Amino acid sequence: MRNLFTYLLLGLGVCAATPSYGQSTISNSPFDLTLSKGSWIASLPEYQMGTNSSGGSAFFDDQDQFGGIVRLDAVRRALGTRTSFEGNIFYAFAGSSSDGSTGDINFPNPADGSNLLRSGASPQFDSDVQHYGGDLVIRDTWKTRFGGLSAGVAYSLMGFDQDFELDDGSLRLFKEELDTDFQGGKVVTGWDGYLLGRASNLKLNVGIYDMDANYWATPSAVPANYSAELSKTTYTIETEFTTRDQLWGYDVGMTIGVTYFADMPTINHNVGSAATLGTDDAVTVSLMCDILLL
Repeated sequence: MRNLFTYLLLGLGVCAATPSYGQSTISNSPFDLTLSKGSWIASLPEYQMGTNSSGGSAFFDDQDQFGGIVRLDAVRRALGTRTSFEGNIFYAFAGSSSDGSTGDINFPNPADGSNLLRSGASPQFDSDVQHYGGDLVIRDTWKTRFGGLSAGVAYSLMGFDQDFELDDGSLRLFKEELDTDFQGGKVVTGWDGYLLGRASNLKLNVGIYDMDANYWATPSAVPANYSAELSKTTYTIETEFTTRDQLWGYDVGMTIGVTYFADMPTINHNVGSAATLGTDDAVTVSLMCDILLL
């Protein structure tokens, strides 16, 4: 919450600052390099495992995780033409934890689905996710009376590395890992101009990806040694809005972005058979403060 309060203060500073004209992609600057840092929320498919004495899940988490993100964006403009070359890299992380009710629990071994019973257990579940990747973009921008309207294509790579740790009190039962790679292309579109005197950008991108997921169960107190894979073609929809200004002599901005994933891998724990992988949709949201480095 302290980080969120800091970003809100910066946003108020941007709104009260003097206009800046150097960060729009329709500017006459040949090169921009922007560093962004902020908060990141991942709403991933929920996790559930086994049952407790009251009929609920022995281990459960809704996987709405809060963390941080850092991103570096570069724009190289071919002045005298409408073409620009862009690139970005990013890294985001988030985590969550939950404790179940103390009591008897039973759950299937991910390796073979055999039922495991623990009496008087104190189930604890911790998970974290790392999200990283980048894009290479070529874009054309047409200047109109309404600002710059742009379109282009991008090559995109990104990954999600998820860890799930299941404990009974201080005893580690086993650990699960789910690593997912997305590789594909995007159609990128955007609007660049000035909103209330401030340089602003609105982007809408649609991506088509080959998704490859790898799952591992690592044994500890429970002999859960197993792996599985899943491959699928899927799509994403992302939108992003940025407004920029000058604050204390520096070009700064605020960016909010939302990405929808049509398919994100899930772990299905099956009684009587090994764990399998399925998919469900997911959403990520970011709120970042930007500063123009070059």
